Amino acid sequence: MIELLGIIISFSVFLIFSIFPLPISLADKFLFKYKFYKYDFLLINLLINFLLLLLISFTKFNLTYYFISLIILSLSFNIFLFIRDKSSLRNLNDINFLFFIIVNLIIYVFVAKEPTLSWDGQSNWFYKAQGFFYNYNFFDLDKILGVNYYPHLGTYLWGFFWKNSLLSYEYSGRFIFIFIFLLSIFSICDHLNMKKHIKALIISLLLLVSFDSFLFKGYQEILIFSLMLFASKNIYYYFVNQKKLHLIICFVCFNLLPWIKNEGYTFLVVFVVSLLLTIKMFPKKNEIILFMFFSIFLLIIKKLVFLNYLDIDLTHGGNINFAITLNDFLNYLISFLKGFIIVIFKYQIWIFIFLSMFLISKNKKINIKDSQFINFLKINMLMYFLLIFVIYLSVVDHIYGIEWWIDNSLDRILYQVSGLFIIYIIFLLNYLKIKF
Repeated sequence: MIELLGIIISFSVFLIFSIFPLPISLADKFLFKYKFYKYDFLLINLLINFLLLLLISFTKFNLTYYFISLIILSLSFNIFLFIRDKSSLRNLNDINFLFFIIVNLIIYVFVAKEPTLSWDGQSNWFYKAQGFFYNYNFFDLDKILGVNYYPHLGTYLWGFFWKNSLLSYEYSGRFIFIFIFLLSIFSICDHLNMKKHIKALIISLLLLVSFDSFLFKGYQEILIFSLMLFASKNIYYYFVNQKKLHLIICFVCFNLLPWIKNEGYTFLVVFVVSLLLTIKMFPKKNEIILFMFFSIFLLIIKKLVFLNYLDIDLTHGGNINFAITLNDFLNYLISFLKGFIIVIFKYQIWIFIFLSMFLISKNKKINIKDSQFINFLKINMLMYFLLIFVIYLSVVDHIYGIEWWIDNSLDRILYQVSGLFIIYIIFLLNYLKIKF
C-alpha cells in the first residue's frame, strides 16, 4: 500500500514540475498563439526545469531544499491562479489526460515489480545516480564507480527524483524517464486530426511498438528518443509557422542530448549539418544560422569542461586511423546489414516508419510545406544512417570484435534515432483522412 501511494505521489511530483515556472493558466494563451497543445506545455516546463537542474549539478546546492522550494512555488502559484480562473483545467478532458495518468501508473507499477537494473545501468549509470542521491555534484564524478566520462544529466534526474521520493527506492527516480517518454508520445499524437478516442487508440499502438521495458532498467536511451521526438514536432511547426519559440524548443532538446549520452554529440552535429544543407528551405535563414552557431558553441563549451576534468573518448575505443582490407569491409558490411535487419524487427516502430515513408511518397495531395519538411526528414535519415555506419566502421578492428559492438549497441542507437522520424507515421495518418 505504501509503495502504491509512493507511485501516485511520484506522478504528482512530475506533474507539479510540469506546471512551473509557466503556470497551467497560461497554457491556453500559448495554445492560441503558438498552436501548442497541453502536453507540449508540460514538456516546455520540464525542459526549463532540466536546464536548471543541469546548472545546479555544477554546484553544491542542496537538492532537497531546491525540490521543496519548487514544489511550494508551483503549488502556491498555480492554486492562486486557479482560484482566479477555474476554467484553466477545463480542456484536460479533450486530450485524454485520464488515459495519460492511467498509463503512467501502470508502467510505474510494472517497473516497481521488476526493478532489476540492466548490466550497463548497474555497472555505470547507477553509480552516478547514487552519487547525486547523496548530494554529490559534477566535480565528484571521478570519485564514483563506473565510466567517469559518461555524461550525467540523465542520472542527475534519476538521483534527484530518487532522493526526493516518498519511497526512497532507487527505481522511483527512474519513473521520470517513463513520464517524459509518455509525454512525448502523447504530444506527437496531439498533431493527429482525429477524435480523442481514436488518438487514444493510436497512442496505444505507438506505445506497443516503441516501448521496451529493458531500456527502463537504467539506460538513458529513452531520454534521447523522447527529446528527439519532441524536437521533430517543434522543428515541423517552425517549418510551417516560422515561430521562434518552436525553434528554441528544438534547440534546447537537441542541445541537452550531449549531456545525456556521448552519442548525443554526433546526433546534434548531424542535425546541424542537415540544417546547413537545407537552409534554402527556411525563410528566416539568420535564425537557422544562430541555431547552428550556438549549438557548436555549446558543444565546444561542454568538451572543454570535460577535457579540463575528465578523459574523453567519444567513440568508446573507435579508431579513425585504422587499416582495413576489402575483405574486412565486406565482412563488416554483411554483419552490419544483418544486425540492422534484426534491429528493425526488434523495434517494429521502424517498420511503421518505413511503411509510412513509402505510402506518403505515393500521395499526390501533400502540400508544399509538408513536402519540403518530408524532404528534410529524408536528408536527416540518410545522414543518421551514414553516421551509424561510420561509427561501427571505426570499431571494426576493436579488440571486442565488430559483432560484439553490433549485438550490444546497434539496437539502442537505432532506437534513439527513431524518435526523430515517428512524425512520418503521424503525417500518414493525417493524409489518409481515415473516417471513424
